[in-house]
Amino acid sequence: MISLTFRRSDRQKGHTAWNAILARHGRSFWLASRFLPRETRHDVTTIYAFFRYLDDIADTGRWDPRQAGALLSSWQAWLVSDFATPVPNPSLARAVARVYARYGLPTQYARDLIDGLLDDLFPRRIRSLPELYHYCYQVAGAVGLTLAPLLGVHCRPGQSAANALGIAMQLTNIARDVGEDLRRGRLYLPIEDLARFGIQPHELERLASEFRPPDHRLQAVIRLQIMRARQFYRQAVRGYPCLPPRVRLAIIVSAEVYGAILQVIERNHYDTIRLRAVAGYDDKAVALLRAWQMHRRLSHGVNCPCPSFGIA
Repeated sequence: MISLTFRRSDRQKGHTAWNAILARHGRSFWLASRFLPRETRHDVTTIYAFFRYLDDIADTGRWDPRQAGALLSSWQAWLVSDFATPVPNPSLARAVARVYARYGLPTQYARDLIDGLLDDLFPRRIRSLPELYHYCYQVAGAVGLTLAPLLGVHCRPGQSAANALGIAMQLTNIARDVGEDLRRGRLYLPIEDLARFGIQPHELERLASEFRPPDHRLQAVIRLQIMRARQFYRQAVRGYPCLPPRVRLAIIVSAEVYGAILQVIERNHYDTIRLRAVAGYDDKAVALLRAWQMHRRLSHGVNCPCPSFGIA
């Protein structure tokens, strides 16, 4: 079994490494985490870095699909065994197991995430809206649901909002990365959406391979994903009163900064075949201001509908 004993020096080295991962690969999350209390920030960073590490196994191309599948399966088995089986990165495993034990976090969500990543190892197409939402839950909503109790959210409305925020962020990713995903053999825009606008998948594959801009039909499909993402961001807002005040601003910042990517996509005329939308300093400054204003409004007598953040 993985030992939960973690020396202070090891912990400090680990947090330094996890922060480096986030600063490099999860910049929006890293910015938002600066608004968390220090101890909470360390634990959230550890869990988020773990999920980022798993995602990198599936996404970086460092391993072929069979090797990546074996690595992900070893982490899956570790979670199923209650942290008892060996894994490729014992240092990360010790840090993650310590946080899971400290908060009593459920492992089911991480297992669902790995199931989604395993499906990503080979060319895939999303066919319907329910399939899209299930995938978004697996690779993003599950992250929010894991972090919710760590942040002090235990009620059903708060958990539902955590799932919604994860789905909103993944829909943002899908709208942002259409060309990049196609060049990796992945099509996350639902086939039924494409058919609705008279688009065949092979047309998108050709656009991506030739780095050509989207036509008005594809622009409409991407606009549709943005509308859906914003609906889920609005659902997430309903759960903000369920967040303890000490962590609320950080989560609102995370949502506002990430949601700003959608505005960049719109400014780029929905061209996510050739361009990667990145929120600039001005976008982030405006998002931070919106987050602060919302946090201030919630600080004046708006409370979670569930008594003492309990189960509804």
